[in-house]
Amino acid sequence: MASLNPSFSPNYGVKPWVDQINTTLKTQIAITIDPPPVSIFEVPLSLKAENDEAYVPQRVGLGPYHHFHPELYHKMEQKKLSTIKKALKPHQIHDFEKEIVQKVKNIVPLIRNCYASYHDADDDTLAWLLAIDGMLLIDQLDAYSNPAFTSFHIEATDLIMLENQIPLIVLNEIHKALLGKNAHDQQHYLETKFRSFCKSHSSFVLMNENADFSGVNHMLDYMYNSVVNNEKSIPKKVDFINYESDEYEAEVKQDLLEAVIRFAGVIPGAEPFYQIIEFLMRKVFEIVEENTQAEEINVPTVSELCKIASVDFRLSPNNEGIRNISFVQGKARYCYLPVITLNADSEVVLRNLVAYEKLMAKNSLTGGYGLELTEYVDFMCGIIDSVKDVKLLREQKIIQGDLSDEEVVKIFNGIGKSRVTMSVESELKKTVGQLNMVYESMPRVWVPRMIQKRFMASARFLTIVICVSGLLIFIREVYMTVYGLDSFHRKLAHFLRTKLRSLLLFLAGPKGPNEIA
Repeated sequence: MASLNPSFSPNYGVKPWVDQINTTLKTQIAITIDPPPVSIFEVPLSLKAENDEAYVPQRVGLGPYHHFHPELYHKMEQKKLSTIKKALKPHQIHDFEKEIVQKVKNIVPLIRNCYASYHDADDDTLAWLLAIDGMLLIDQLDAYSNPAFTSFHIEATDLIMLENQIPLIVLNEIHKALLGKNAHDQQHYLETKFRSFCKSHSSFVLMNENADFSGVNHMLDYMYNSVVNNEKSIPKKVDFINYESDEYEAEVKQDLLEAVIRFAGVIPGAEPFYQIIEFLMRKVFEIVEENTQAEEINVPTVSELCKIASVDFRLSPNNEGIRNISFVQGKARYCYLPVITLNADSEVVLRNLVAYEKLMAKNSLTGGYGLELTEYVDFMCGIIDSVKDVKLLREQKIIQGDLSDEEVVKIFNGIGKSRVTMSVESELKKTVGQLNMVYESMPRVWVPRMIQKRFMASARFLTIVICVSGLLIFIREVYMTVYGLDSFHRKLAHFLRTKLRSLLLFLAGPKGPNEIA
């Protein structure tokens, strides 16, 4: 079945383009299956920078993004073929190309629609690699219910990665080809396998009823919907912040400041101020860099809320999910959280679920994707900062699993705050606001903050005075250097090089809330 040749460069009035479009359109109209949405993306570099191994498969590459990755290909291709040979034998299939690959090739136009990036593989190559990888995935899903079914096992982390997903329409075609006339009797086969895998590797309790399998895109999508859709939610508009633009503007500003410093260095008499200006610039950009690394949501930690605001964290009743986080204030204060189970593969699962949610919210043409999971992970990153926080949540059975307290802290401290905003305040954001309000109303919190605010205001005023005075002295220094320098100005220059720099270092030092205690 024809699809657009990605390597073909169309030109206006070229006959081959007309022929290709005509053939492609006819074949795509003949397909009776509804086209699936774009749902398999390449993870942005900004996320991979936090933990590349959480998004890039380490042992096996599935699908066009990673099938031909040299290291993965050489290690796994023969094992894939051996697995296929073993899997085909019970079904008495002797012609893999005719009975499996051709069925996949018939829906290649739909398959291409599943991927955000348009791959340069031709229809035959794409059909072959997806038939091979789809067979391997089905084999691995069978192995979860029967460990003796396959000769080797692939890490669950590789199977659940966003870039490694195989479209469900491919798995359906392969499964129907394997079963032939009996396919209708096992129409729930893949749904059962997906649920079994996701139940074993999800950090959250899945919804009681299975997700609508007819609308599932792939296995990661099934896990996502089973985790999030524990109750109905009204989709909210999501606005994405272009942080790459901010980084570019920061680089431009830094280049401009460096140019100013170089220019000041050649002005006669500017030497006393050269080191001071350079020092100030370095401090400014150190602060900016610190603020952009692993930024977290603005909320007190578990230990701070418990100790200072007397907020008790409790496990949500009835296995409620991430949409049911709530804060209740009466005679006592309680914050209810769902259980989260953290094991060796949990960080990879969490990161890929969040990446998938963000990319679907950003690229979905039909809408319907909120940011419930992203907000939940942001919240957990904010309230967990140390082992003390994890211990308190583990005591209430909110955090479970095999990971140590230190490993749990490492996970949530390593995930940066999401770079999205919501046009409508979510329930979780309201809960965060309530927790902040209670915490900031405590005298132990607001009194030191008021003192700090007054001090910082004075420090800013003093800094401005020093900068303005320094500029005036700088002008006078240049003038005196050109027209003559007396002993008074030599002493002033020495003072600026020593005493003033020490004062600026003190004022520029961090004055965070942690230093007030």
